[in-house]
Amino acid sequence: MNTVEDLVLIGLSQRTAPVAVRERCSIAPEEASEILRGIVRGDDVDEAVVVSTCNRTEAIAASVDGTRAIESMRATLFRDVDPEHLYTFRGVRAIMHLFRVASGLDSLVLGESEILGQVKRSFDSGSEADSVGPFLRPLFAQALGVGKRVRRETSIGDGSLSVARVGIDVAARAIGRFEDRTAAIVGAGETGLLAARHLLAHGVGRIALLNRTLERAREAALGLDSRVEAMGLDRMGSELARADVGVVCVDGAGSLVTADGLDRRALGRRDQPLVLLDLSVPRAVGPDVANLDGVLVYDLDDLMPIVESHRAGRAAAAEEAAPILVSEVHKYLSLRTFASFSPAIEELKSRFGEARDQLIDRVTKGQATPRELELANAMEKHFLGLALGQLKESARHSQSTAALDRAYRRFVEELASSED
Repeated sequence: MNTVEDLVLIGLSQRTAPVAVRERCSIAPEEASEILRGIVRGDDVDEAVVVSTCNRTEAIAASVDGTRAIESMRATLFRDVDPEHLYTFRGVRAIMHLFRVASGLDSLVLGESEILGQVKRSFDSGSEADSVGPFLRPLFAQALGVGKRVRRETSIGDGSLSVARVGIDVAARAIGRFEDRTAAIVGAGETGLLAARHLLAHGVGRIALLNRTLERAREAALGLDSRVEAMGLDRMGSELARADVGVVCVDGAGSLVTADGLDRRALGRRDQPLVLLDLSVPRAVGPDVANLDGVLVYDLDDLMPIVESHRAGRAAAAEEAAPILVSEVHKYLSLRTFASFSPAIEELKSRFGEARDQLIDRVTKGQATPRELELANAMEKHFLGLALGQLKESARHSQSTAALDRAYRRFVEELASSED
């Protein structure tokens, strides 16, 4: 694999598929490594990483036959998905897409804070499965660097936007003020803790933090506030029924919250409905819950009106990121081109060494002093450095920044038109 055209990507996200489709393709963290081992076990894919978050599942791979690699990954990850929900990118476009994902530019909430950690965990799963190698390892290392640079050098990260924050905004529209209100959060992971912090900042009176592992809930509660009480899932039904707002954010749980599991008598005594946010993929609130009197259920697709208002306000921030993305893609392509020179570089080093030995033997008749050997080695290093510098300069100019900028802007325009 010597060219970026060996890189392929297939996936779906909130741009192309509703949550009902996304949840069917969601991959739990503990499943990722085994799935990756299966993908690279055959002959179609040499290296692979699967990125699965609450709003996307996609696989990026290196293969000498990109068409077969895409079909193989589709059969593994998206077997029953309508093609209209899928996107595929190859070569430079796959790189652009990955860098946009890591930067939060392709997220449900533009600039969301969780995505960089999710990409890092996806890469770690690939390393654990031994499915990343000399092609994907430097690509993901640079993608993570790009994500950090975009957040550091642009306003894309201002305000710490996240799915959790948007969910709390939705709840605020439904119930008004949070002061002296009660909340229940199911799941003590990153999204659950973000939701807790936003609720605390809004002055919520009490939060029940429920988790499968009580010790994890207690550990998380200690790092938050005295208003947060840790609990096990055995109290989920009663705590949700008494809460003003409930947030459910768990991985791969299916219908964890059901109508039968809630305290209906407590719900019946309420003056206003429970606002229940299901931020999980697959959705963790069963469809029967929405039919209960006294419950308003919102899933990720229901957050879209607020998401779109945030997106419109952050268009300028996304534009700030464009030159960074272009420069980073150019940098990666230059490094990749230079890496393809490896055989020639090794040959060049060998010839320089042979020429040095022949010259020093001819001049000193095989009786070189340590000082003469030192000078010969220094001269070899100097002239070899000049030659390698020319190769690096050639790699940098293998594709112009201006051409990449035009290609990137066409790519973004096509993404935007596909959402209309």
